[in-house]
Amino acid sequence: MRAQATRRLVDKAMYLLVADIGGTRARFRLLEPVGNGSRIRFEWSWPSAQFDSLTTALQHCLGQLSAADRNSTKSAWLAVAGPVAGGAVQFSNLPWKADTTSLRRQCGLAEVHLVNDLEALAWGIPELTSTQVVELQSGNPDDGPRLVIAAGTGLGMAALVGHGERMTALGSEAGHCDLAPGTEREIDLLRSLQRDHPHVSYERALSGSGLAGLYDFARQQAGSPLPADIPEGPQRPAAVTRLALGRRDPIALEAVSLFTQVLGSFTGNAALTWLATGGVFLAGGVVAGLQQALEDGEFLRAFTAKGRMRPLLERIPVAIVTAPEPGLEGISRLARKQQRNH
Repeated sequence: MRAQATRRLVDKAMYLLVADIGGTRARFRLLEPVGNGSRIRFEWSWPSAQFDSLTTALQHCLGQLSAADRNSTKSAWLAVAGPVAGGAVQFSNLPWKADTTSLRRQCGLAEVHLVNDLEALAWGIPELTSTQVVELQSGNPDDGPRLVIAAGTGLGMAALVGHGERMTALGSEAGHCDLAPGTEREIDLLRSLQRDHPHVSYERALSGSGLAGLYDFARQQAGSPLPADIPEGPQRPAAVTRLALGRRDPIALEAVSLFTQVLGSFTGNAALTWLATGGVFLAGGVVAGLQQALEDGEFLRAFTAKGRMRPLLERIPVAIVTAPEPGLEGISRLARKQQRNH
């Protein structure tokens, strides 16, 4: 018993490496135990495209450590953008596959844990302060499920159910569900997207590349040429957002209007599916960029436009997460919780 207790104390004194790895950025933190909590010893962020696999990204991060810090780092908790099953992940928006066994062996770690990125983000929701959210609808929350929806490189969703020690997060791949149009404008959008994609999911509209696609759709509907200040490639979503919020381009305004309407409808559907009476939290880079547009009322009109269920949806709080790194905070909280329990 003494040896087992000593080993547990040593394990809990070791550093924890946590990461939030998405289609655009690979973010890492090294956590140092302090009392009953931890503090950030180091933090790094690199473009995901800099690496050809999760293994090389993790090896690159570990290579930044001194020999002493590396010897004190035996466990990694990685939030990954894709479905996790059997300790393995196929990334949704990167040509990467990974599994915990290979990662442990190739990176020289005793433990590697893979967690869906939205599931990890959900774990951070209870830690948010009032200064880290912007309220869209106050509602009347209860102890029901809380829902997290993130639009960035992709579209993800997870639910947080229960409270205290009985709380758990449930991941999903809801962003890949079929896009269900609810207006004539959305029907036209669906038909346009079907010409280029055999399967049209919500992510085709509600993501960075989706916003760029909405701009192209709106431009084609209006018969307008592509302006010189709208770039091709990954910079286009930011350019569309900038022009729309500055009210300098009616096509950009139409694209953002369509985005907020589709996001509101999708979020309302999800809130009804989960009966998310504990609240809905919107996150992700695209959501952050469109905060001003999401506050103007069109999102909430689409969110609550569910016929007889409108009164229910009007009672559900809705907020935008403005914390800078909610995914890292969530995976950090989960890692510390699991470490304490073991």
